[in-house]
Amino acid sequence: MIGEKKAATEFDEKDITTIVADDLEIKGTIRFKTSVMLKGLFEGEIYSEGLLVVGPTARVNASITTQTLVSHGEITGNVIANEQVTLKSTSIHNGDISTPNIIIENGSIFNGSCAMRAKDITVR
Repeated sequence: MIGEKKAATEFDEKDITTIVADDLEIKGTIRFKTSVMLKGLFEGEIYSEGLLVVGPTARVNASITTQTLVSHGEITGNVIANEQVTLKSTSIHNGDISTPNIIIENGSIFNGSCAMRAKDITVR
């Protein structure tokens, strides 16, 4: 409706600073301060001071340290998020999660453990 605020886990793709297309395969380390959406394959390490969105076509095999993670796709690896992790209904997560806030939607698959903690990490 007009004038309604979006929930913290909702966003317009046009508001994402960088989009990594679904036909790309990247290996290595990425660091960013704004917002990135992964749609393709990524293997390595991710360090973010902003928002990481894993799109529904993405497959990520990485250790992730971020402020906020919204996953629609597949992640294998451990996640540390200083603000929040949201596993959308299409997501698959194999690995541990450490965050002060987590949302796991019905239909999401989560294989791992979750440690709830205070906001205290520093992204390097």
